Amino acid sequence: MNKSFAKILILLISIFCFYSEVVAAEILQITSSSVLLIGDHNRTYTVKLACTEISPDLEERSVKWLKKQLPRHTKVNLKPKGSVDGVLVAKVIPFDSDIDVNQKYINEGLATNKC
Repeated sequence: MNKSFAKILILLISIFCFYSEVVAAEILQITSSSVLLIGDHNRTYTVKLACTEISPDLEERSVKWLKKQLPRHTKVNLKPKGSVDGVLVAKVIPFDSDIDVNQKYINEGLATNKC
């Protein structure tokens, strides 16, 4: 049942991403160095950044960097990669750029690539 829920969640998020011009996803909150709260006007989703692992000693610096890259209300595209315990795991790309925040995070040395 948990796998079914995860598949449905990924499907819904994927559909949501394709119709983003109608109802755009936006950053509501950065809860940690790898977890975001995303909203679309009437729903919220917890999204974990795909392929990233942050060491505990870089947590505070990483959160500051992430907040600078993705300020509140930034419109984003999500590229789902799976789910863990009901939390969507995805790559995040701001509308105003083609830059994958996950890869940029790794390139900055704030996270290690786990894919």
